[in-house]
Amino acid sequence: MLVLKNSVFFFCTVLLFHFSANAQTPAAADKKNQTEIKKIVILGDSLTEGLGVAQSSAFPALVQKKVDEKKLNWKVISAGSSGSTSASGPSRIKWIVNPKNKERPDLILLLLGSNDGLRGLKPEDTKKNLKQTIEFAEKEKIKIILGQLYMPPNYGKEYTEKFAQIFPDIAKENKIPLVGFLLDGVAGQAALNLADGIHPNEKGHIKVAENIFRDIEKYLQQK
Repeated sequence: MLVLKNSVFFFCTVLLFHFSANAQTPAAADKKNQTEIKKIVILGDSLTEGLGVAQSSAFPALVQKKVDEKKLNWKVISAGSSGSTSASGPSRIKWIVNPKNKERPDLILLLLGSNDGLRGLKPEDTKKNLKQTIEFAEKEKIKIILGQLYMPPNYGKEYTEKFAQIFPDIAKENKIPLVGFLLDGVAGQAALNLADGIHPNEKGHIKVAENIFRDIEKYLQQK
């Protein structure tokens, strides 16, 4: 009988030690989760900002939902500013990657350049601005992905071709990933855009989110 009692006591002691050694306080668990969550900043213009729709309906928020559904430890941060051209990139990137910035990212998706094209700015200037933005991020050891952009055909064949070529050229020269056109399947579709024919409506943002998540998911899964 004494042997049985001693065995039970020994078993309970070992079990208690096991749980004590592996248990985490809520604060410790929260701290662990916070350190595991990485950040991706989407640096863009009014398309990223979600002009004309609620923030919860804009594609960055919808991409976050897809990230959560896949149980990926990433926070999607929208850095969209209406009217921004590529010229804003070099100054904005300096704030985004500043070590004092609490939202300093691990990855940046660069979607600037649409307003350059719409204003007919020189492709050479757009390329220079984007490269400066990318090279500053690289200097700060921040990974960056470039998004392909296009102009409508009414801007003329020569201009639209030169504009489109900016992005693969930069990706090749800087050896960074180039992902597809965020407005693929949305541009030119009246049912998916606001009355201005440029900015997606809520349905359009759903499609944009699908496009973007499809292209960046593999980068979010990389360790």
